[in-house]
Amino acid sequence: MHQILITGATGFVGSALAASFLARGAGVTAVSRNDPDGVRTVNAVLTAAHGCGLDITGAVRKHLRVVNIDFAQLETHLTEDKLADITSVWHVAAEMSYSAHKLAASFDTNVGNSARLYETVARCAPNCRRFYYVSTAYVAGMAGGTVREELHTKSRMINTYQVAKWSTEQSLHLLHQRHQLPVSIFRPTVVVGHSTTGWAHRNGFGFYMFQDAMIAIARAGHRELTVDLLADARPDLVPIDQLTSDACSLSLRRDAGKDFEVFHCAGGIRVPMEEIVHIWGDVAGVKARLGSPTTSLEQKFDRAVRPNRPFARTEWQFDRSQLDAATGRGRPVKPLNRDELHALCNWYASESQPQRETHDAEVTEAS
Repeated sequence: MHQILITGATGFVGSALAASFLARGAGVTAVSRNDPDGVRTVNAVLTAAHGCGLDITGAVRKHLRVVNIDFAQLETHLTEDKLADITSVWHVAAEMSYSAHKLAASFDTNVGNSARLYETVARCAPNCRRFYYVSTAYVAGMAGGTVREELHTKSRMINTYQVAKWSTEQSLHLLHQRHQLPVSIFRPTVVVGHSTTGWAHRNGFGFYMFQDAMIAIARAGHRELTVDLLADARPDLVPIDQLTSDACSLSLRRDAGKDFEVFHCAGGIRVPMEEIVHIWGDVAGVKARLGSPTTSLEQKFDRAVRPNRPFARTEWQFDRSQLDAATGRGRPVKPLNRDELHALCNWYASESQPQRETHDAEVTEAS
């Protein structure tokens, strides 16, 4: 039986990944913090399973175990008896901050903890076949264009998150050469909700930052908005169900090999930004158009989405041929269409009351 160790199992990607492995008959060891009785982690995984349309109630009771660990004591808490049956590791937990002020803390968490986890697994998990690290496709930098599945020797990056993820990839490459435990770098593009159910974590991160901000604009009583984005740029959006399918196929393949691997978990490009802006506005109840912000409210919106605006103004073509070959995919991934994106945003808007209240307060204060 496959026994998968997952970090970050209370987050969006980690919880969906844990639920998907359990649904496929694998055992899951979820490494969590500040969860001594495991209830928070179990609830997160069950919520993800429900959102993904999976019934894992019996599997959770039989095959999910939660290990409560303070990463500061990783080496002493994650011992050989806890790792003896682990067959692969999915390291999903990460510091997500874009802030330059948090560069040192982000580097310590993303690079330092990843290296320590890798070395602990290499030393204490004799049956582990491969270490999977969830990075981001945007370690490619901001140039756009075609991006191959390989380590990048240099990239122009604009935030702490990119820098820390790029650095972790380089660190794991060096550690692989030293310890020989195989490594797969798994790079999602912009992760969005489930393509069928719409389910997503309601955290206002990435794609949903724009939707949350428009909802706040509407709830503050405004009905028009000008957004500073490029009409023809097409973002690469990968639904959470595509991501988990790719990840599970990698881990459960019969021969994982010994090489260092780099994969793009891309969803493909299809819908241009002008249409997406109209979708966000339609869902929020705002007439949204492209152009230069002029009013104080539009400038407030522009500041709110500024961390992700450069990514929404650039188009990348992420090659995923190596991932498709490794997972045996016979046909190209089908990108989300306009109607599917509209459904995703509708689900998020109908389920995002806590986030809307937070944004409402900010927009009302500004206006």
